[in-house]
Amino acid sequence: MHADEDKAKKEEIETRNEVDNAVYRTEKLVKDNADKISADDKTKLETAIAAAKEALKGSDTAAIKAAGEKLNEAAQAIGAELYKAAAAKAQADKAGAGAASGQPQGEAPKSEEKKDEGVIDAEVVDEKK
Repeated sequence: MHADEDKAKKEEIETRNEVDNAVYRTEKLVKDNADKISADDKTKLETAIAAAKEALKGSDTAAIKAAGEKLNEAAQAIGAELYKAAAAKAQADKAGAGAASGQPQGEAPKSEEKKDEGVIDAEVVDEKK
């Protein structure tokens, strides 16, 4: 009898939880990467966070969902930029380390070559007397 009401209420609760989690994750992203995010991107994220928080105050599931989607899109765009920057830095560090060690890029340093340090391959035989 109240199945439709229950379904709508469940959808609202799930949507609220998803958006609330997205707000938390995005706030953490901004806090943890404040020095890596440009002021313009930070403003975009903070605006999306504020819109999502405002939508969460109401009971319109469609508005909450829309605000959450906008927040996720903004956070994903910034996250992708942070990932690209980290990957570029790692690649530059790797290239710099290879150049500093005198090794051609992509080759393992000579110190990592496998060495045979007097290891003798042997088989244990149990002889019965």
